[in-house]
Amino acid sequence: MSLNEGDGQFVERDTVVRFNDVSFYFSDLPDDGGGEIEAAGAVNQVFTQLNLELPAGMLSVVGENGIGKSTLLMLAGARLIPTEGHVTVLGRDTRDFASAHERAELEEERNRLVSVIYQNMEFETDESIGTLLEAVAEMGNFGGSSDTFLAELRSALELDTVLDKRMQELSKGQLQRSIIAFSLLYGSQMVIMDEPVFALEQPQKERAFEYLLDYSRRSGTSIYYSAHDLDLTQKYSDKMLLLQKNDRPLIGKTSEIYTRDNLEHAFQAPLDTLYRRDYLYREMLMHTLKR
Repeated sequence: MSLNEGDGQFVERDTVVRFNDVSFYFSDLPDDGGGEIEAAGAVNQVFTQLNLELPAGMLSVVGENGIGKSTLLMLAGARLIPTEGHVTVLGRDTRDFASAHERAELEEERNRLVSVIYQNMEFETDESIGTLLEAVAEMGNFGGSSDTFLAELRSALELDTVLDKRMQELSKGQLQRSIIAFSLLYGSQMVIMDEPVFALEQPQKERAFEYLLDYSRRSGTSIYYSAHDLDLTQKYSDKMLLLQKNDRPLIGKTSEIYTRDNLEHAFQAPLDTLYRRDYLYREMLMHTLKR
């Protein structure tokens, strides 16, 4: 599957991420040692000459399973490097970070620019959640206000009952809320989140996203995320990027992009069935985690 995009149809003055003629391929060949994926021998072409300008704010990335949402987010987060073309994040070419996995100072520089929450992250630690939160607060960019912000995060993400536990002792939902807190407390200029709340109960999802939207607007931090719950993407985003098979992506204000016609065209299915699809996919994810 590939996406082809001509001239960008949505341009904002506060553009945060630019895709310039970006092509990306997954390959069965070893990479070149610098983090790039070779085009030769590619087995899966994801994007071809993709041109996009992504705005500041809370942006939801929506599209059917397998269309490339996670790949796009990892490209925007400088965790994947384009096979061809360039991605810039806040004016910085992500190719500058191709060797970040080998150089600690470069990895820290990348993390200060943009942090990433991967889907289904897991950790084992000797320290408690409370100790880890305090350590991240000391490393973060909030200075003398870090204690106040940490207290805010503990309340908003409902972490007070898990402060004495280690990461491996948490439920999946507790772990996801803790990771969100770590990412915000670190204070990157931008945060990428790939399915950050799928293990939470619905009321907790709502509360977490309500806080994230408020935080993004108050702090000016851009948050890009994917979520299979279409209701969440509609309610808790300023802008939406809708990926479409064999058609150009649509991007704009959520109220303009999230329409029956756009969704049915993108998913090639009646709107009424999409919610059932999302439910079944989330059930599959949870079943996989329990295995």
